[in-house]
Amino acid sequence: MQGHRTRIPERAPVMAWLISCLILTVWNLSRGLNLWAGYNFGGVLMALLAIFILWSGRVQMPALPLWIGYSATMLHFVGGSLGAADSGPGPFCFGGMQPGEWLCADGVNGMYHVHPWWDKLVHGMNSTAIAIAWSFGWRRMSEHNGWQLSPVVVAFTAFSLSVAIGVAYEVYEFFGKTMFQTIDQGGYVNTATDLVSDMLGAGLGVLFSHFYDPMNKTSITDGNAPRPTQLILTNNGSFPLLVMGALLSVDFLLLDGGLVNRDYDFIGQLMLASIVVSGVLVACRLIQQSRVKENKAFDTSNPSS
Repeated sequence: MQGHRTRIPERAPVMAWLISCLILTVWNLSRGLNLWAGYNFGGVLMALLAIFILWSGRVQMPALPLWIGYSATMLHFVGGSLGAADSGPGPFCFGGMQPGEWLCADGVNGMYHVHPWWDKLVHGMNSTAIAIAWSFGWRRMSEHNGWQLSPVVVAFTAFSLSVAIGVAYEVYEFFGKTMFQTIDQGGYVNTATDLVSDMLGAGLGVLFSHFYDPMNKTSITDGNAPRPTQLILTNNGSFPLLVMGALLSVDFLLLDGGLVNRDYDFIGQLMLASIVVSGVLVACRLIQQSRVKENKAFDTSNPSS
């Protein structure tokens, strides 16, 4: 009975995450695939952070969402690791197999290089995992701090933040492609389809969390409760990027890129502009909050006024 009470379901997926990334790091270093060894080592650091947060079990995170996150992470890391340090074939090219057949790949980006759909699948699954993580995270912060956030507010905040992260990543790819030539993923179609995948994945993630998270069923919500500053700042920061991601996705799906003339440089600049707007909104909110605190402090020190 005691062993059953102390069982913590979070530990198995985060340990699998850590061990898998360690194995991939060593394997890629041994083959000279330093690019993905670096990415995998980043996965090790993320796994250690997850272990630090989740190991005690106080967060009360069910195992299934963590296994979904693990699967999304491995799809990304394993897909790239199936390539080779040069233009030669990867480690799973057997018996005359050509790149693109089964798990046979070549080049430093592995499956990303031979299967265009791999990138879309990874984007969608990563966005799903991120949305699930934020949904569960915001629900637990709400319960811990007594914010009384409704499931709808949690879902919108997680969806907006997940899409915003996807847009920010496309800006990273834009600079890596156009200015530093360190990334070979670029172009209008690649970016627009990535955004569509991010939107769909984020929507799937918040839907899953909305119905799966047991705390959504037992949470006490009050529509009149004031929104916490953390939530307001998050929404101010993520909403401009959400709008931009949605507009570019709709333009691609319905207008074949007509609004932006399928111009990669133009959409890169638009996404960058949404990040600037996001920063301005957050800064304005912080300034407003600072002034409110100053006024309250003044009123407290001068009660006669």
